Amino acid sequence: MSLNFLHRYYTEVLPNPRVLELCGVHEPHAPYTPATDPDLTVIISAWARPEYLPLIWEAIQYQSRRPRETWIVQNDPRGRALVPREFLAEARAYSTVIIDSGINHGCWFRFLLAALYCRTRYVAIFDDDTLPGSDALATAVGSLEKQSGLYGGRGIIFRNEGNGPQFCVHDVEGWPAGTAETTPVDFVGHMWVTESRWMRELFRYLPERLFDAADPAHECGEDMYLSFVAQRCGLSTFVYPHGQGCNPRWSSIQAYEMGQHANAMSFCGHLSAGDEYLRLAVATGWRLLRFG
Repeated sequence: MSLNFLHRYYTEVLPNPRVLELCGVHEPHAPYTPATDPDLTVIISAWARPEYLPLIWEAIQYQSRRPRETWIVQNDPRGRALVPREFLAEARAYSTVIIDSGINHGCWFRFLLAALYCRTRYVAIFDDDTLPGSDALATAVGSLEKQSGLYGGRGIIFRNEGNGPQFCVHDVEGWPAGTAETTPVDFVGHMWVTESRWMRELFRYLPERLFDAADPAHECGEDMYLSFVAQRCGLSTFVYPHGQGCNPRWSSIQAYEMGQHANAMSFCGHLSAGDEYLRLAVATGWRLLRFG
């Protein structure tokens, strides 16, 4: 038996039978995937989009490769939204660990949490606007099993236009390009899937800017930093195969709808330091695909 969040939302609030099909929800209260992968933990980082959090959490429970545990980091929304504590209490009954914090930890914390506490072989980390198709984790982890590395949904490759890399000048692989094969990229977003063993190295290279910031919750660049450290460990960054046309392998099947939210980081001005974090990583040795 499920908590029925997806079916209720996409039949009563925003009717969309295609989303239910892609998430593997074929009827009301359809049971979650019974078998779980003992080697996989999922972490969802949540802030101020409480209407989406139960949907993303439930999409994880419907994954064809369902994790052993799901961890939710509920950051303090500081009055921008309510914390969905009724949902958090219900989710605990389904192998879910809740960190209901009085601090807004920002985007960096989730990766450091995984590095310090995750004890499964694999870890997958999701944004709170990333609703995955039912085969997203199976495809990503399957790719990881074939070749070690860092895998994700939306892949960024910086374009070389002769004046150095720029944060907003790039090409995209994976979502929504529908990339058919595993493809190297500079860094990834939406979801991150990797082996947990190397993530301890994240503590080795943390940038001084992060420690000097007035509010670390407003700092971006964590996605680039993750790929930078992976590269230091001899690991490349990839998008896993998505395939053309929105299908159950896609990392995000409602990205346009969920991402266009007033509390999205891109609308809060918190990506303004992207170029600085990019320069810091390159100056410290990050090698980009299209730059010598």
